[in-house]
Amino acid sequence: MTELALPPARTAPLTSPAHVRAAVEAEVAARWPDDATGLDAIHRYALKAPSKLLRPLLLCHSALALGADLHQVLPAAVGIECAHTGSLLHDDILDNDALRRGRPAVHTRYGPEQAIVAGNALFFALFNGLAECGDRGISDRQIGDAMAVQARAGMEVCRGASSELTLAGAFDSDIASYMAMARRKTAVMLAAACEVGAILAGAAPDERKKLAAFGEHLGLAFQIRDDLLPYDDDTGRSGKPGDSDLRNRRPTLPILLALSLADDADHQALKRLLTDETPPAAQRELGILLRRTGALTQACATADSHASTARDALAGLPPSPHVKALSALTR
Repeated sequence: MTELALPPARTAPLTSPAHVRAAVEAEVAARWPDDATGLDAIHRYALKAPSKLLRPLLLCHSALALGADLHQVLPAAVGIECAHTGSLLHDDILDNDALRRGRPAVHTRYGPEQAIVAGNALFFALFNGLAECGDRGISDRQIGDAMAVQARAGMEVCRGASSELTLAGAFDSDIASYMAMARRKTAVMLAAACEVGAILAGAAPDERKKLAAFGEHLGLAFQIRDDLLPYDDDTGRSGKPGDSDLRNRRPTLPILLALSLADDADHQALKRLLTDETPPAAQRELGILLRRTGALTQACATADSHASTARDALAGLPPSPHVKALSALTR
């Protein structure tokens, strides 16, 4: 992460979600400008792709909900987006996905060797961002606590990625194994974003716990909804090729539910689609089977249940535009 001369602290809080998002985008643009070269140019390409900025927004709104100064926590917010983006660079290589967010993936444009190096550097940018928060007035104790949370979360994400590789092709997996993988792969880092925001705000232990629980259940809902995107009529909303999960033989929640709900004929059809060398039409046929078995409806209900639990976790936090912004992210 490029070092910057520190601007003066803001004298008035920014309460609008649009302002918070704009501040994160401006911080990224300042660190990786248009004339960036070498590794910084690769990072700019990866980070400037269209993005929901979910993780930095979670961190910022969690911190601001508890009285933090946006200027002080922005480096950590950018850092967590860096770590997430670094994981996507590596995921695209593992999955052999040529596109990311509607553009050539980094390994497609710059080569897999550069993508691996760039991804590695982005992981370290997370910790550099937390260290910069100390330069902006966050205490050493808070920085240390935040780094511990992020380090543990990073290890869990790697375990989740390893589990996902192990589960490839294992369509007899149980749903509990899938949920454990999803928690590690996605939910843990969203929980960390919220908890780090709380730590940087000097939150009490119960506030940290509430925000971490919010992030975890939001992450589970988010992962299940991501699994559903290939079967959504609006395929442009997916950030990866629609056939990626099928091509990589991943037992996603809709597929596992369909296998458990299907009658004998549909079960055999599902097995054929999942184990044979399938043509492009297989994605459409699979979607029909998932709808007919009720798997898509049940997966949606599971995602909605986790989203509702996430909203419930925010109860008891001081009412503010930032708590409302967090709740809105579950919709």
